[in-house]
Amino acid sequence: MLQDTHIHIQDIKNASAVEAFLAALQVAGFRRAFNCAITPADWPVVRELSRKYDWLVPACGFHPWFADLAEKGWEEKLSIYLAEPVVFAGEMGLDKARKNIAFALQKEIFIGQLILAKKFNKPCMVHCVRAWDDVITLIKTHDPGVRFLMHSFNGSKEIADEVARMGGYFSVAVRLFLKPDDSFKTVFESLPMDRILIETDFPYQVKWTMPAAYIQAVQSAYATAAAWKGVGLEAFTKKVFDNGSAFIASS
Repeated sequence: MLQDTHIHIQDIKNASAVEAFLAALQVAGFRRAFNCAITPADWPVVRELSRKYDWLVPACGFHPWFADLAEKGWEEKLSIYLAEPVVFAGEMGLDKARKNIAFALQKEIFIGQLILAKKFNKPCMVHCVRAWDDVITLIKTHDPGVRFLMHSFNGSKEIADEVARMGGYFSVAVRLFLKPDDSFKTVFESLPMDRILIETDFPYQVKWTMPAAYIQAVQSAYATAAAWKGVGLEAFTKKVFDNGSAFIASS
């Protein structure tokens, strides 16, 4: 009952490689993956992949790195996808490390997506790099009450506590468990058990190699995470899967 809450399977352009990769995951016990679009060109591809593989959950949005690709009328185009019951919103957010995309433009596109998520009552997948105050403020202002998760969460305990108070989920990257850091271990131990999700950001943080290497990385991360929380692996894996179900559940 393994789950990966952040992949970009459409970025593997070889269709036969995608098919073999996903088949190997299902044999290994994967039952769900959140497949995230980052540009408008991704939106139809992500939707079609979810129709072919019903355990891929599609998310459509504008990644802040590509905010400059937003053309007039983008909101209406994204609305077509968010109106579908199975599609949620993202990947969206803010990234102050990305100097070639004006931060004001990132905020404009992020706010537009938050407004759409609120309109369609869609859960959001949020990207945040060095912009916690802005991200938290904008979610509170434009998208209160709608479920959201923090992609690749690696914030402080203070940030974690604030996100938890807002009802947010924490999608934690596999890499943080493969090279453990005591300071993050302390933060992870404090996270609410019913808000924890595990992700790879495949094929980026966990690279495209062989399916076996990916599977081993995810299994090792789940085992380490369960140990950090003091929970049996089977119970932890089921709880994380249930958290994913709660996150994407229809309201």
